[in-house]
Amino acid sequence: MTLTGVLFRNWPLKVGALALSTILWVYVAAEQPTSKFIDVQVELDLPPELALARPAPQVRAAVTGPWREVIKLYDSPLTVHLAVPASADPPHWQAVLVPSDIQVPHAARVTIQDVEPRGIELDIDRVVRRDVPVAVRTMVVPESGFALARPVAVTPATVRISGPRALVQAVDSFPTEVVEIRGVTGPFERVVALDTAGHSLLRVSPREVTVSGRARKS
Repeated sequence: MTLTGVLFRNWPLKVGALALSTILWVYVAAEQPTSKFIDVQVELDLPPELALARPAPQVRAAVTGPWREVIKLYDSPLTVHLAVPASADPPHWQAVLVPSDIQVPHAARVTIQDVEPRGIELDIDRVVRRDVPVAVRTMVVPESGFALARPVAVTPATVRISGPRALVQAVDSFPTEVVEIRGVTGPFERVVALDTAGHSLLRVSPREVTVSGRARKS
């Protein structure tokens, strides 16, 4: 019998055996215990008069369990809930963490062995509010033979921002997202979102403004 004949003899049985062995290997590997450090999502409960002055520090937990249970945590993350009391005095508030503080999704059969750091410090500040002008970042390109009849208007012209005192006082104006309006031949109006990138610790209201204007034949 040729080598080809030997290789392809009873090939359905050989393929089935290979598939079964692969399934068994995957099952056994998935049940193997593993240990990993997993990022923990920090959920803060802040009183209305206080705000974070900078993002909360990163928290990680040492997790052990079957490999297939550990990987579930990438879709359903670990969380820790911290309630900052109204009596907290800026500029800092400290909390001590223990493994039992880490909340594990019900679907994951894992054990929290440790958490780092054990102590975290939050930078907090008093909440202040301020009205600032909107900085329009809209490019209007009239159709050929037309020109803008007047400068682009924005409604409302100011928005209210609130958050930690130092960050609010550092803002002189709040920009819109960059928008390009082409082919204008007459009145136009466009709702434009404010650009909140880089302002994650601030709240702004409203979050959208209306940009309007008019073009006429030049």
